[in-house]
Amino acid sequence: MEHFQKLLIPLILLLLNVGQAVAVADTTSTAIPAYPAIQKLSRVIQFETVAPEPGQLADAEAFTALHDYLEDAFPALHARLQKDVINQHSLLYTWHGTNPDANPILLSAHLDVVPVEEATRTDWRFPPFQGLVQEGYIWGRGTMDDKYRVVAMMEAVEQLVLAGYQPERTLYLAFGHDEETGGEAGAGGIAAYLQDQGIRLEAVFDEGLAVAKNIMPGLTEPIAFVGTAAKGNLNLVLEVRGEGGHSSVPVDEPPIYILSAAIKRLHETPFPARMTPVTKETVARLAGKLGGRYKFAMQHYGVFRGRVLKMLAQDRVTAALVRTQMAPTVIGGGLKANILPRVASAVINVRLLEGDTQQRVLDHATKAIADERVLVSVQGQYTPPSAVTPTDGWTYQALTHAIEETFPEVQTVVPALFPGATDARHYAGLTANIYRFAPQVVDRQEAKRVHNVNERLSVEVFGKCIAFYGHLIRATCGAETQEIALQEEEGSRQVATRAK
Repeated sequence: MEHFQKLLIPLILLLLNVGQAVAVADTTSTAIPAYPAIQKLSRVIQFETVAPEPGQLADAEAFTALHDYLEDAFPALHARLQKDVINQHSLLYTWHGTNPDANPILLSAHLDVVPVEEATRTDWRFPPFQGLVQEGYIWGRGTMDDKYRVVAMMEAVEQLVLAGYQPERTLYLAFGHDEETGGEAGAGGIAAYLQDQGIRLEAVFDEGLAVAKNIMPGLTEPIAFVGTAAKGNLNLVLEVRGEGGHSSVPVDEPPIYILSAAIKRLHETPFPARMTPVTKETVARLAGKLGGRYKFAMQHYGVFRGRVLKMLAQDRVTAALVRTQMAPTVIGGGLKANILPRVASAVINVRLLEGDTQQRVLDHATKAIADERVLVSVQGQYTPPSAVTPTDGWTYQALTHAIEETFPEVQTVVPALFPGATDARHYAGLTANIYRFAPQVVDRQEAKRVHNVNERLSVEVFGKCIAFYGHLIRATCGAETQEIALQEEEGSRQVATRAK
């Protein structure tokens, strides 16, 4: 998966044996003790559940061992919830609610991680699969994407079970095993399983955006960004075939040269910047906080459209919100230092804004490259940009409530475009309410650790993550649900009264 993450400040660690019973904790408190869960996450990181490539088999031993460990680490959860294994490696837990007429809630996370490049292993401060707890952080692959959420969800449920909580609305915990390579067998299999049973979901809560600090120029206060839409995903393959031969007598334009020039032309010919409805709403809501001139510009967007787009496009983070973006991720060609390869290829990962399509991307790339020697094709499955989740329903209010309860420093919750692609897309046929939010506090530097060396998670943030899912479950599945719905209804009446 792809998303923002992490903060700082260590807590004193209480090292407990995972096999011991976990003390009941109040999941309504933002100061929830995370000590036993820290050890659980540390252990979970040690299972090298690297996502299988499409068409390849997963490491069955690693995933099976992880499943067995989770059963030992969360005994109350496994005693109460129904467990189903989907396509051998993914997990679906069902906590049946007391009201069968209420549509279920689904919390989504994934068990798989991206591999660690061998060339970067010496760059890690601590080994990527040891799950060491040092300096107030848990270190290792999966601490930011996405095993921390698996453990946090399970820990929240474990404590709720031990506290005697019973949901009114059925709750699903859905943990895929191949999110990093598309999620077809994992979340796709889980979605198909639910659809075969005629299940209609009330909402899906998946990974995504986060509480961000200093993420936009001129904005210093922490803002909670909720992904209510996601960009599409497409992989292009550029392939060049040409003359090979000995490197001592090279041809004028060997395939690698032609391919390199094509990649450079793509880089120099970006898609035009434009504002989608979701991003326009995000910027409009934040304009007042950014300062008077930004507020004025958004109030008169028709006049200042060019300036606003230029400002957003110049920043690496906000550029993702206003452009369909292309990035070379895999390159291949050549076997030996003194042989000119006859074939060179590259994969270009494309993230599409709402309104762009596969054909438009192909047309843009072909025109930008402008070289018939470069064959442009599509690799794998195309995921179009998502639909936009409405923000006027009770599930969005419940999510906002959970964020505010967990992060009292947050005064503003804003819908936004999520630039990545997650397992959430596979549940689009089961609900119109899909929210992409990771309960973390991040800045630009920590966000760079996702899929990178020295991935780590703050102990303090992990504790809040557990508390967040306790709040969210209560707000969507239990006694707090009706209260939130009534608050939303009362708020709507007040707005209508003021409008009159």
